[in-house]
Amino acid sequence: MNIFLQMIRILSVAVIFTVSAVNMSLNFAHANQNIVVVELFTSQGCNLCPPADELLGELSTQEDILALGFSVDYWNYLGWKDTFAKPECVARQKKYNKELGKSGVYTPQMVIQGRHDIIGSRRDLVHKIVAEERVKIQQQAGGRPEITFELSGDMINLGISAHVMGGWATIWIIGYDYEKVVDIEGGELADQVRKYHNVVRVIKHIGRWTGQEINLTLSEADLGGGQYDAYAVLLQQQEVGPIIAAAKLKK
Repeated sequence: MNIFLQMIRILSVAVIFTVSAVNMSLNFAHANQNIVVVELFTSQGCNLCPPADELLGELSTQEDILALGFSVDYWNYLGWKDTFAKPECVARQKKYNKELGKSGVYTPQMVIQGRHDIIGSRRDLVHKIVAEERVKIQQQAGGRPEITFELSGDMINLGISAHVMGGWATIWIIGYDYEKVVDIEGGELADQVRKYHNVVRVIKHIGRWTGQEINLTLSEADLGGGQYDAYAVLLQQQEVGPIIAAAKLKK
């Protein structure tokens, strides 16, 4: 009888372990693609940026928003070198501004769904445009390509369904970290400790998409080799045009 009970206990533990492993796998490969994309171009050397950084942090908590912080380096000359700034972030902002008909770059700048350029601290206007884009996405249900985005070990599986479209689009994959705290020792924000959210660490141009079904397997090494908290995929008209579809992958 004791042997029988011991076997039951062993089987119970095995079942619990198996269920836990399945749940971990599901959480590890969770993707959300019915989302509004909000991109903030910011700098640790910009004294107008903290309100926009805080707003991005609030937006980052919403499941149907992909909020991304792109750090730029053109304020470094003011006395503090931004610790997250990358040339790729500046290049992306410049391309956006050219596409949107802007004469130059500035911070804090928010680009929503690849369509709208807004001063990132204008809270009410940001929420208004996000709400409008959310409605548009809901109305387009079934009218845009489906993205599958899964993580298996150190490999990322990306799929884009076939979809009729004119022209071409760019596939971007972005690696980002949820939260970073910086003790700023110089520049316009000297002696402040600032918190940054969904900090972009790597941006990768994967290729062009012209409406055909695509299935790709990429290693984390292909995406910069770093260990990031999460990934996002953006499908954009041409290079930095309106967002056609997007997904975020939580690790």
